[in-house]
Amino acid sequence: MSEVSKTPENSYNQFFEEALYQPVPDMGELRERKKGYNELSIDTINPLFTEPVVDIADYDIAGQAYYSRSNATTEETVLGVPTSLYLRKSIAETLAKINASLQNPAVAKFFDGEVELYVEDALRPVSLQTRLHDELIPTLLHKNHPEMSDDEIADRIKDIIAVPSTDLKKPSPHSTGGALDIILRYRQPLPGYVDGVSISVGHVDGETSTRINPDYFEQHEPQSDEDKLAQRNRRAYYAIMTGAAFGTETGLVNNPTEWWHWGRGDQLSAKVHGDYTAYYSLVEPS
Repeated sequence: MSEVSKTPENSYNQFFEEALYQPVPDMGELRERKKGYNELSIDTINPLFTEPVVDIADYDIAGQAYYSRSNATTEETVLGVPTSLYLRKSIAETLAKINASLQNPAVAKFFDGEVELYVEDALRPVSLQTRLHDELIPTLLHKNHPEMSDDEIADRIKDIIAVPSTDLKKPSPHSTGGALDIILRYRQPLPGYVDGVSISVGHVDGETSTRINPDYFEQHEPQSDEDKLAQRNRRAYYAIMTGAAFGTETGLVNNPTEWWHWGRGDQLSAKVHGDYTAYYSLVEPS
C-alpha cells in the first residue's frame, strides 16, 4: 500500500452522486482471503507503527463505545467500559475529512437530511475482547441460532469476533487502534448515542446472520420496500467510506463479514486489501 493511501491527502470537496448507487462489490473471494489474517507480518519499521492514538472527540467525530451502554449483544452496559473512543491519529483525520464532505447539500438531499459518521467502537482492551470472544458472543449466537450445533457456533464465531491476543505479532484488530465499527446517522447536536437516528441499512442490533455481510443485498435481491431502501443506503455508505463518493480513496478497508467494521493498517485490513504486511500492532495500555 502506498504512503498516499495510508494517509490520504486528497481533497474530498467533490461529490459524485452516481457512486452512491453503485453495487457493493462481491466479497466472496475476500471472505476467503480474510482467513488466517493474523499470520500476516507487521512492518515495525513503517513510520506509522508508532503512530499515537487520539480521542475521536478531538476531531469532532461523534461516537460512544457500544458496550458502555445497553445494547443487544450484551444487553446491559459492560462494567468498566468508558464512553470515549480512540483511534490512530491518521485514521481520525480521515474520518474528519469524510465528515466535512458529508456537509455537502447534495448528500443531505440524497438522505433527506444532514448526516454524519458515528463510531460505535474503536480501540478495545484485550480484556473486553476476551470476554466477548469467550462468553458474550457465543451466548448471543446460541440465542439467535438455537438450531446451530456447537461446532457450527464455533465456526461462525470466527467470522464475527477476533481471537483475543496479547501477542504483538497477532493482535486482534480492535486492539491496534486501526479498526473501528462505524455507521451513518442523521446529524445530532450531541456526540453520544441517540436511539432511532441511524441510516437504515437493513440491520437489527445484535444480528448475527449473513445479513451482516456488506454485500448481502447484492447476493439476495431485495423484495420488500424496506430491503430496497437498505440496499440503496448500504451502497451509499460503502461509497462514502471508501471515498468513491468523493472521487478519492480513503484507504479504509471493509471487513467482508461485517458491514460496519472498517480498518487500515491492521492485519485484517491489510490481508483483505491484498497487502504483504500490516503496520499497526497492539496498543499498550497507558
